[in-house]
Amino acid sequence: MREKVIDVAIKEFTKNGLKFTMNDIAKSMGISKKTIYTVFDSKEAVFEGIADRYFADFLEMQESVSKDKNMDVITKIELILCALPERYQNIGLSNLCELRDKYPKSYKRLMTYVSEGWNLVAQYLEQGMRERKVRELSIPIVMTMIEGTVTQFMQKKVLVENSITYEQAKKEMVKVIINGIRYE
Repeated sequence: MREKVIDVAIKEFTKNGLKFTMNDIAKSMGISKKTIYTVFDSKEAVFEGIADRYFADFLEMQESVSKDKNMDVITKIELILCALPERYQNIGLSNLCELRDKYPKSYKRLMTYVSEGWNLVAQYLEQGMRERKVRELSIPIVMTMIEGTVTQFMQKKVLVENSITYEQAKKEMVKVIINGIRYE
C-alpha cells in the first residue's frame, strides 16, 4: 500500500505541484483517505516517502552504471551527474522550489539524498585521474562546484525566469564540467 500511495503521489505532484490533496490520492487509487492515513500520517510524510523512493531509484541507476563494464569513466561521470530516474523527469523545478518553501524538512531530506548520490562521482573522478582520462584536479573543489550549482538552481529563480528546465540546466552544467575535467 505504501508504495502504491507513493506512486500516485509522484504522479499528482508532477501534475498539480503541492496543490494535490490526500483526497486526490485516495480518489485516484479508489480507496478512502482514511486508508492512506494508516500508512502516512501527513502529506509531509508522503513527501518524505517520495524522497526515500527517489533515493532508492537513484541508487538503482547508480548500480546499473557501475556494473556496465563497456562504459568509460567519463560517460559514467556524465550519467551519474545527469541521473534523474524516469518517474521524476517531469516534476518541474517550480514544484521543487514550492516543496522547499512549504515542506522544508522533506526538501532537506531530498537534497541530502541528492548530495549522497554524488559520492560515486568522486570515486569516478579518482578512477579517471588514475586512467589519465581526467586531468589532475581537486575532487573536493569539483564536488563543491557541482553541489553549489545545483543548490543555486534550486534557490535562485534564474531557471524559471529564463524558461530553462532543471534537466536542461543540469545537462549544461555537466557539459561544462566534463569539458573542464577531461584529460588533454
